[in-house]
Amino acid sequence: MRIVVNADDFGASTETVAATIEAFEEGVLTSATIMPTMPAAGDALAYARGRPDRSFGVHLTFVGKGEERCAAAPGDVPGLVDAEGRFPAARPVRLRALLRRLPVAELEREIAAQLALVRESGVEVSHVDSHRHLHKLAPFQAALRSVLPRFGIERVRTVQDVYLRRPLLGATYWVGSVWRRPLRRSFRTTDHFYMPASTGDLGWADDLLGRVGELPGATLEVGVHPGPDGWRDDERRSAASLSARARELGHELVTWREI
Repeated sequence: MRIVVNADDFGASTETVAATIEAFEEGVLTSATIMPTMPAAGDALAYARGRPDRSFGVHLTFVGKGEERCAAAPGDVPGLVDAEGRFPAARPVRLRALLRRLPVAELEREIAAQLALVRESGVEVSHVDSHRHLHKLAPFQAALRSVLPRFGIERVRTVQDVYLRRPLLGATYWVGSVWRRPLRRSFRTTDHFYMPASTGDLGWADDLLGRVGELPGATLEVGVHPGPDGWRDDERRSAASLSARARELGHELVTWREI
């Protein structure tokens, strides 16, 4: 299996940036997605500029808890942010997306602004995913189909289909294939995707590798959130174990540019 190990939230804070850089330097990660308007985005972008051997994408952000702000002018995306440019919490945005009540034109403006921030900083954008995985929903997919070709971006994260335990109350577990199919038709992506944070998995590396042999296809992305404490520290440690053991078993760790 060819495995991408991608760090999300690159730039969210100085602590997550430091943990992500450490994981890169130890050979744990192959890729990361940058949150371009977050407090430590400058540090993330500076590191990415110096590592052309890795791939760096954009962790498109449309929701938040106060720090997450738009890249476009707030007046250009009034249906997405408050007057100060802050994104709302995830739940109401997800509901509006499901009801097709998000303004796709404004999503296009915001996506383009976030991509432009990263590209204009001197970092080639290899792929995109999104904070809280909102890009799987129809209005976001429509906006991506419009914007990404303008930037020459072809690669987008797929919808999670690998679980170590069944999240019976999670919508993605039941209807993920409905969102997955149009993404696969429109973009280049991996055959499979696993994210431990979706079900709060801890110490998951061995269990995941035990499942890899059962998966059809040739590529898997593992999305992690390295950090110094709590669940982020567990993901950092588990990702290190995964990468080392995967190499021992003959799997190939690849960047998103190789998908």
